[in-house]
Amino acid sequence: MKKFIPFYFIVIFIFIACEKNDKSNFNDELHQNSAIPISSNSKAPLGYQISMRTGHPKENCSGCTTQGGNHIHIECQGAGSACAQKATLYLYPDENGKDFYFAISYDDEDLTDGDFFLMPDRSLYIIGTNGEFLNIPEQVLYRDEETGKLIVNDIFFSNYQAFENQ
Repeated sequence: MKKFIPFYFIVIFIFIACEKNDKSNFNDELHQNSAIPISSNSKAPLGYQISMRTGHPKENCSGCTTQGGNHIHIECQGAGSACAQKATLYLYPDENGKDFYFAISYDDEDLTDGDFFLMPDRSLYIIGTNGEFLNIPEQVLYRDEETGKLIVNDIFFSNYQAFENQ
């Protein structure tokens, strides 16, 4: 005797299977663009190990920047998700705005070993929180002449993803 499986059971099963798949993709995207807090000492600056996807293939580039009057492509910089990047940033309150921060890279070679980095706008999910994000607007990051560290400006926190990470 064959067992009959009701139609509504099949529909519910398919819905749940698809729902789980969508959530795992979302979590993968969050972890590809994330920040892990690393400072627990209240006297130390806020520290974050950031992971993000940046850059695009040369074929999709109309010129990342201009040097000597020519548009050039720089690998793993700017918009896109071609490269996985990791860096450690230490945040300090910005004197110009109470809800904004600036950051200094920990390592001289974080993000790039060049003089600048074309930072795309990124919302980085803060691991271990209930949906908080560290948001970095699009900007060109330059090295501090004395320390050689990259400087990141206008960072802010939110309980929503401020940028699309594209």
